[in-house]
Amino acid sequence: MKDLAVGQVLSLKIRYNNVGMTANVKHPYLIVDIDNSLNVVELAQIDSLDGKEYKAAMRSNKTIFSDNPQETVIDKDSYVQLDNTIRVEYFDTLSVYRRQTDKLSSVKLNSVLNAYKEYHEKNEIDENKNVYMDKSEILALNT
Repeated sequence: MKDLAVGQVLSLKIRYNNVGMTANVKHPYLIVDIDNSLNVVELAQIDSLDGKEYKAAMRSNKTIFSDNPQETVIDKDSYVQLDNTIRVEYFDTLSVYRRQTDKLSSVKLNSVLNAYKEYHEKNEIDENKNVYMDKSEILALNT
């Protein structure tokens, strides 16, 4: 999994939950963990704050600003959803969905990773929001 790194962003259509709701368009997903032993990449959805500024106040979201320093992986002030667990099977061509090789700046990335970890330690993630997608499902939704 040397071609992917924590802090990079993938652009994917995914299944939001285990009921089967899927995205109609590609969304950005921050890589928050890579588990080489399980061959899994863990993702957190990024959404723009535009028109949803109230989402910044929700404890299930972590705000990230696109400036100071200027970010290349996000172009708008955004938030990362903390209240779900999205894991996808790693496969050799998963990196084609990467926005670029840049990563979220280190201070912001560490802040997001700490918030994500803390949220997951202190809150039970609903079974419906524990999503795993294998290679065939990723390819079916994104080709």
